[in-house]
Amino acid sequence: PNTQHPTPQHPTPDTQHPTPNTQHPTPNIQHPTPQRWCEFPVADRPNALRQWLDTDDSRRGEWILMIETDYVWRKAVPMPPPGSSAVAFHFHYINPSYPSLPQVMRKLMPVEKRDVIKMQDIPATGPAPTIILRRDLALLMPEYERIAAEIEADPVAKQRLGWVREMYAYDLAAAIVGVKHRVEDPGVTTMIAQPPADTGAGRAAMYHYTWGADYLNRANEKVWSWDKRPYIDVKHVREPGRWKPALPPAGAGTQDYRLQDGKVVDAALNDVLTDMLGRIVAAIDLLDDLPNAPGCGWLEDEPACDFGCQAGVLCTPSKVWKANATR
Repeated sequence: PNTQHPTPQHPTPDTQHPTPNTQHPTPNIQHPTPQRWCEFPVADRPNALRQWLDTDDSRRGEWILMIETDYVWRKAVPMPPPGSSAVAFHFHYINPSYPSLPQVMRKLMPVEKRDVIKMQDIPATGPAPTIILRRDLALLMPEYERIAAEIEADPVAKQRLGWVREMYAYDLAAAIVGVKHRVEDPGVTTMIAQPPADTGAGRAAMYHYTWGADYLNRANEKVWSWDKRPYIDVKHVREPGRWKPALPPAGAGTQDYRLQDGKVVDAALNDVLTDMLGRIVAAIDLLDDLPNAPGCGWLEDEPACDFGCQAGVLCTPSKVWKANATR
């Protein structure tokens, strides 16, 4: 939750249901780690969430939906019924019982919990996507922040837990304080579908574009490719319309193509990738190009833009900066 670069305003006639690229006031969170790059940028998510929970913005509703920036909306997430626990997604690569992990997990627990909490008590999920009661998030927040910081200070824990270590911090915090999560499996979840690992959207409210996809023909030649990881340059921010991803080839599901892992590209897989990327392209088409001045700190020689925001409060910019629309 950090708004340094507000999205240009696009008025909409329906003020109750603004368009996705309408400017929304958000808290200006002060990050303890560098803004440009650090070894593990997500390490400060617990701290940012804790700061946000201190704002009035976090008290606007009973439930909080935690998501990430590589999600694409399909439809609204269903509200949990009264009395429900938190609802989360089952990430199968989160496995506290993996042989090298129980020792690490127990070391991170309070001493009095080490003989109480079993590895199977720790939910195999993470902070996103999760819909959780505000009071439950606030309850687990101190342990979440503590555990994440202890992992970063422990080379063994960092090495064994790897790039998902902050997810493990959230899961262990939930187990320590007793905040239950209903963890939903891929294919039946109301949370996310992850093409091409998933060949259909099912009941999911969102897509998570985490996996890359290469279409290979019988000669093992690449005929189409998509991956989010090359989109790291300032040019992708300033001129998004020039760098839109190409949609999968129409009819690719009947061409005997395979993915890089050997999975057959059938019509269902091609359709779900086309739907996800089509939604991404449609959103990009609504974006303005951003001028080089002011640059907002995207390059080393650019100053950060000042929007008049104050730390810890809702940020409605008092110093207006607006992009020049070129399309």
